[in-house]
Amino acid sequence: MSAPTNELRNFRDFLSQKLSNGGAELSPEEALDEWRTGHPESEDDDVAAIQEALDDLAGGERPVPFEEFDKKFRAKHQLPARP
Repeated sequence: MSAPTNELRNFRDFLSQKLSNGGAELSPEEALDEWRTGHPESEDDDVAAIQEALDDLAGGERPVPFEEFDKKFRAKHQLPARP
């Protein structure tokens, strides 16, 4: 059985338990948030993301300074400029 299938079954079981223990007042978003709090992403995912970033740097990709990213992000999402 694959990992995503196991995770879906575990999530289904979590929801069933919530519903049978008075969790019916939770919205789907609240239930998912609660699931994520108790089941953080695997450290393997973090390691893979860090390795990908290091590979990008080794391949010549330059990091974007925060100020540059922030300016573009705020413009794209129509947010006010930082003071």
